[in-house]
Amino acid sequence: MKHAKPSKTGQLGPLVQPLTSSKVVEDPPIYALLEHMRLAKLHDAFLSSQVNQHTRKTYANGIDAFYRFVTVAQLDDLLDVEPRHVAEFIAQMADSGYETATVRLYLSAVRMFLDACVLDGMLSVNPAKSVRPPRHSLTTGKTPVIIPSDVRTILDSIPNGTKATEADLRDRALIGVMTFSFFRVSAAIGLQRRDYQRRGDGAWIVAVEKGSKRHEMPVHPTLEDIIEDLLRVIAGKEPTDLLFQSSNGRGGKLTGRPFCRKAAWAMVGRRARKAGVTSPVCNHTFRATGITAYLNAGGNLEDARIMANHSNATTTKLYDRTGDVAKAKEIGRLDI
Repeated sequence: MKHAKPSKTGQLGPLVQPLTSSKVVEDPPIYALLEHMRLAKLHDAFLSSQVNQHTRKTYANGIDAFYRFVTVAQLDDLLDVEPRHVAEFIAQMADSGYETATVRLYLSAVRMFLDACVLDGMLSVNPAKSVRPPRHSLTTGKTPVIIPSDVRTILDSIPNGTKATEADLRDRALIGVMTFSFFRVSAAIGLQRRDYQRRGDGAWIVAVEKGSKRHEMPVHPTLEDIIEDLLRVIAGKEPTDLLFQSSNGRGGKLTGRPFCRKAAWAMVGRRARKAGVTSPVCNHTFRATGITAYLNAGGNLEDARIMANHSNATTTKLYDRTGDVAKAKEIGRLDI
């Protein structure tokens, strides 16, 4: 084992840019290649084991930041990494402007990767095991939530009927699915025709949510009409055809190809601006607004958790902005 050279503290530099899935698998960081191919192969195997592509990219960024830290600290061998180095890595991330949630996530990625190194026999102990993450406490989420009437305004501003293009019907349906069914955008854009199912007098949507969890939701009557409009014009009639497809630039015709998250993000922003809604919006806004509207209407938090497909009610509570209404009412009592 090589002895560690004196630590030379350095900053981590700018945030690592998101990696493509191909680069995550094929191009391990330079530090791994310089040490030995065994580490490089282990790096690839660890990332490849992450089924969710977004988790894989995030973990890749965290591990890459850690590699850059040990390079600056002049630790020539992974065996030289001690708990104090991991603690310094966390401190430098915080000093470099990383959000607490990101620091915790990157530490988790490094800890899991070093666990893989222990299992492989490269390390005898995990130096990140004893390092505590920074405390992170949230009672309200950061996702921008808009009032239900703004969602209605956006939906009504999108052309419908004979004047609507296929892209118009797609956009109304996608916003509707995220709002009325509480689906994340990734689950929504992955829906196929067969995932919209008639059961008796109503309809259900079956989606694959975060963590590859199968999630079924009954379709709200308003959403049912919106989806039926889309189904009448959707390109292709096979059960496996995507419900939400990309469109061509001019005529708004659906192409049969996937509609990606970035395109959805651009679409909701464009639709909100056109509707005159000035509040910030993103894909997650409609999910959060739907949950908030349900709770404001007297819905049960546990039922909201189940419908939102959260593992625990604490996460669902982050979407609950019912307290904002009470605050707005009570602040009026202040008389100065």
